[in-house]
Amino acid sequence: MQPLPMRHATDRLPEWQDAWRRTGALVLLLDFDGTLAPIVVRPEDAALPERTRGALQRLRQVHSLTMAVVSGRAMDDAREKVGLLEISYAGNHGMEIDGPGVHRIHDEAAHARPSLAAVAARLRAEIGETDGAEVEDKQLTLSIHYRRVSREQVEGVRQAVFTAAGAHLDLRVTEGKEVLEVRPAVEWDKGRAVEFLLRELAPPAGTPAIYIGDDRTDEDAFRVLRELPSVAGEGVIVGDPAPATTYASSMLRDPDEVAQLLEELLTIAPEEREEHDNGDSP
Repeated sequence: MQPLPMRHATDRLPEWQDAWRRTGALVLLLDFDGTLAPIVVRPEDAALPERTRGALQRLRQVHSLTMAVVSGRAMDDAREKVGLLEISYAGNHGMEIDGPGVHRIHDEAAHARPSLAAVAARLRAEIGETDGAEVEDKQLTLSIHYRRVSREQVEGVRQAVFTAAGAHLDLRVTEGKEVLEVRPAVEWDKGRAVEFLLRELAPPAGTPAIYIGDDRTDEDAFRVLRELPSVAGEGVIVGDPAPATTYASSMLRDPDEVAQLLEELLTIAPEEREEHDNGDSP
């Protein structure tokens, strides 16, 4: 893993530009919460800033750029929050994927639905009266949010989740930023989802594939991109401070800097540069 300090992602733009021009392609993979949109107290209140939305809409028009959103949210929820058509969405940490020419729902994950429903019902009965605790049922996974729970009650909420999920051999618990995820116990994560998407997209060898994310769950994608020989893959971690170690190669401080980076990608896009050069030619 990469020790800090590390380079700011904007310092990587010249190298991305060279690889983009050389291969004629760039793949941009984006987490949502904490990356495109700021973390908020109530997850349902998360919203894409207008500056970020505008940059994404313009990037969508760059023909040599392929974009996908890879989120812990349910796929339809992520699609509604982002609002872009004709790009790929991987929801529930990649257990459901849909986009142009690609559709996949993890079969084993779908089979765990009865266990997830049972855990959701048990937790609503056990912690439903705990102020600030929220059990979010995303069909293929559960998110138990405790950001608004008083500090003295957090451990009780966490213990309830581990106990409820532990009663089902087909489930496991992972951790995020003040959230516990109950997932099917299958070998699948955001890294596997990124591998799947890149196989389906089949970009030219050496294509820069950039994943921007802020959470522990994004580390799986960062690691995979470091290891894939078919693309020039790398992760960008969002955080201030960033974690002490990470598989990411560069960093951004917050979603505002993500928006800035998206805007700067527009300035190095080969099509945009060529149109500008042609317009300036005598």
